[in-house]
Parts: sequence; C-alpha cells; structure tokens
Amino acid sequence: MRMNCVLAATLTGILCVAGCGGGGEGERAGGESSQPAVAEQGAPTAAVTAGGVDAALATQGESLMSARGCAACHTVGGGRLVGPDLAGVTERRSAEFILAMIVNPDSMLANDATAKELLGQYFTPMSNQGVTVEDARALLEFFRQKDAAAKSR
Repeated sequence: MRMNCVLAATLTGILCVAGCGGGGEGERAGGESSQPAVAEQGAPTAAVTAGGVDAALATQGESLMSARGCAACHTVGGGRLVGPDLAGVTERRSAEFILAMIVNPDSMLANDATAKELLGQYFTPMSNQGVTVEDARALLEFFRQKDAAAKSR
C-alpha cells in the first residue's frame, strides 16, 4: 500500500512538471525583466492588452489551457496546485511577464527575479512546453477574459 502511494505521488509530480505551461503569482514587481525575453521571440509586447478582450482568441486560449496540459499545474480560480492559481494574474503581472513565462520559462527562471521568487515559493520550475508566441497570446487573452469577468461581478 505504501509503495502504491509513493508511486502515485511520484507520477503526479512528474506529470505536473511535464504538463505545466504558464503563469505567475504575487505582487507586481518593479524588477520584472521579462520584456527582452519575449521580444527575442518576436512577441507583440507593445499594446498587447489595449482595447477589449478578443473573445475568439480567449476561446482558443481556453482550449490551449487544456491541450497544453497547463491544468495539471494551474487552475484559474480553483486554488493553488503545483503552480500558482492564475485567477487575477493579469492584475498581478504585466502582459510581457506572462508571455515571457509561457514562451521562455527557462530564460525567465535563470534571469528574472520575480520568476526566481516564484520558484522559491512553489519549488517546481515551469517546464518549457515549446509554446509559440501566438499560442501564448491566446492564453493571455483567456486570462484577461477570466479576470475581466471576475471584476464585473
């Protein structure tokens, strides 16, 4: 019985690390240095969140949240898992930071103070899922939609 529990815990940990795909938690830090990490990948860092939420892109992001395995480590309003709850992430973090963590988590964990702080809180590095800038943008739009809906309640 004990061996089954250990095996289950180990497999759960492996799946969470392998399936993780994005986000951060905590107060917005002035020391975020993520914009270059995103800009290097060609992400649209300027005016990413200008205007209203793109519902079609948000729907795509919601699908990606499941397809990319993000839900193995993150919820959006369901509480902390292996990684932070992403509800309110667009209020806590800049669009550039969010995009950089999704597209370039290895670089962020090596170079960004806020990403390092999150690793210290959650003890599990966000794995690089090879997410494209376009898919990261869709995920960001999904987070924006969820946060806007929560604000309007």
